[in-house]
Amino acid sequence: MDRLDWNNLLIISGLVLIVVEVALGAATGFDLLLIGVIFIVSGGLGILLHSTTYSLVSIAALSFLYLLIGRKFIKKALTIETKSTNVDNVLHRKGLVTKEITAKKAGQVKIEGEIWRANSDKTIDVGKEIVVESVSGLTLKVK
Repeated sequence: MDRLDWNNLLIISGLVLIVVEVALGAATGFDLLLIGVIFIVSGGLGILLHSTTYSLVSIAALSFLYLLIGRKFIKKALTIETKSTNVDNVLHRKGLVTKEITAKKAGQVKIEGEIWRANSDKTIDVGKEIVVESVSGLTLKVK
């Protein structure tokens, strides 16, 4: 095969990798997509420079850089941090009173940026620190 044929083969291989990635639904973490793009770019570079050597060297260099550096950042960007929404997660946490709590009337507290309905056996003024003792439904019992 001459240089143009090898470079065209690289471009076709890159397109196949992208199609496989799309068919798998990003199950590979976009690895095939990005390696496919590397093949296409390197094949195009080989065609422009009329050199299979440049295209093969660029594939090796770009793939190495991707695997060494880029993959780590992409995996980090694709990882979704989930926060537990379980109300039991607030047990024994500290917070601040945002609406006065009395023995007869529920108030509000703020725990880790979230506002909760709270009640207590005693009066607790706005701005006071509380600790969650228990959870009943969506209401916190605090002290």
